[in-house]
Amino acid sequence: DGKISGKKIVLESITSHIKAFRKQPGSKILLYDGAGTVFSAIITDISKRSTILELLSADIFTKDAREINIFLPLITSHVMDQLIARLCELEITSVIPIVTERSIVLKNRKEIDSKMLKWDIIAGKNFSTVIKEPMSLEEAFKSAYKYDVKLIAAPNADLYLKKYLESFDFSKKDISVGIFIGPEGDFSKSELEKSKKYGLTHVKLTSHIMSTFTASIYSVSNIICYLH
Repeated sequence: DGKISGKKIVLESITSHIKAFRKQPGSKILLYDGAGTVFSAIITDISKRSTILELLSADIFTKDAREINIFLPLITSHVMDQLIARLCELEITSVIPIVTERSIVLKNRKEIDSKMLKWDIIAGKNFSTVIKEPMSLEEAFKSAYKYDVKLIAAPNADLYLKKYLESFDFSKKDISVGIFIGPEGDFSKSELEKSKKYGLTHVKLTSHIMSTFTASIYSVSNIICYLH
């Protein structure tokens, strides 16, 4: 820390992100070098093309062995972008976009690549959350087999999410959680039935229906409370 504290650096690559997230001189941010070190820094100046930072400290980043993975339906673009940004701020392990009967469908490879590029930029300020490529719901069900906890939000479930979390033993050091959130209008009956074949536990979030955005933040926030 003594060697880097007070050192100033000029970066061009992050200026667009700094402006997008409305950071100002005096704001503190974290930088990840991609090799295991996290730098704490303060913004001293923002110009049209570059950002000047004063480094405060450096720490070795150790990835948490506990995982939170959320499967999200493709929804309206600007809402999806905002949701991914908020989930990255919560530092969950991964976001997996899924195609469901009532979700938006990406038409071709070009559209998928365009979305991935935008999501990578949104997640770029965070060093831990991975945004994966969109996949079909069945592919997502298959990929979730490896998680210790496999949940799907279902409005007609008898078991509430909080009750499930209260009853589960989270003492394991390397536990992993995967949760599926439905689109506006929710999963269809056939999709919910199919999920049972893959061992997913149906949980009710609250007594009222929430939007996909709110349901996602609510679910992840509750899981974080019990997992950490």
